[in-house]
Amino acid sequence: MKLLTKFAAGSMLSLGFVFLMVSASDLFALQNKENNSLESLEARQTAFAGLALGIPLVAGGGWLVWGLRQQNRKLLTQQLQSTFYHLVEQNKGRISVLNFAKEANITGTEARQFLDCKAKEFNASFELGKEGGIYYYFHI
Repeated sequence: MKLLTKFAAGSMLSLGFVFLMVSASDLFALQNKENNSLESLEARQTAFAGLALGIPLVAGGGWLVWGLRQQNRKLLTQQLQSTFYHLVEQNKGRISVLNFAKEANITGTEARQFLDCKAKEFNASFELGKEGGIYYYFHI
């Protein structure tokens, strides 16, 4: 389903941009022509049709991409939550930034930000390890 949504979003964005480019080129051609011939009428109609088709396609493709990003963000949050609770349970409330980053497969900065947020949420305490690492203690 995700692959189909990605394909649909890409197709809609591509086709929409093609229509918008055709419309823009016809509008540019209209600026260079000052007569009201049949050719300029056709250029106006093509420009309007390009806008009428291009704008909804680009908007729809953008909406699909936005939905996929939201879905991915939600999935990442759920995975981080699951890893966090697993480590808290496994290590009896003691978690290091390095251990969490390794288990969650994220960078150290992301791990520290996540653990800082959880420490505030659960009123955790901190301890400096022998090697200089910070350990978070979540009271179970």
